[in-house]
Amino acid sequence: MVSRKAFAQAIRMLTSNNVKFTLIGGSVIAIAVGASDLGDDVDLFAESPNVIDNEDAYRAMAEANSWDYGQTWLGTPRITMLVEGEEVPVELYDNLYDFYVPEDFISSARRVEVEGVKVKSIGVEHYLVLKARAGREQDEEALKEIGGLVKGGRLRVDRGRVEELAGEFDERQVILRRLREHGII
Repeated sequence: MVSRKAFAQAIRMLTSNNVKFTLIGGSVIAIAVGASDLGDDVDLFAESPNVIDNEDAYRAMAEANSWDYGQTWLGTPRITMLVEGEEVPVELYDNLYDFYVPEDFISSARRVEVEGVKVKSIGVEHYLVLKARAGREQDEEALKEIGGLVKGGRLRVDRGRVEELAGEFDERQVILRRLREHGII
């Protein structure tokens, strides 16, 4: 569990180390519904330094700040910070192999505020499209939980926007079917 306070402090620390990024993971949904638990980790699309061409910058940053350094399932940097007495795993991604976030998703990201800290974040609809496209077992579980939030009235989703964003991918119909199956659209 990453608390809002630890999340905000981790974001401050990354920003002070000149990392530019956009929030792309499950924290997007947690923030939208006002949850106190923002998930097990923080998933970021790294804009600078580039995680592929400049991985050593992240390794050096981790070493300089006494953070644990490892790799994500995709082989990109994973930094674990100790913040406010909590471990905050931060996973940094870029478009690599089958992992793809359209440039439009990043460029249209907006700033959201968590504990007084503003962070650039993709929208709920963007996240849903990415999650439905991935389609792994853990993604299906997340969509099921999100469907419960939608059905319970805790999360609003713009169906038209989801349909538009799904058009960024060849798998548009699969994405929309998965979201319908979970009662999200």
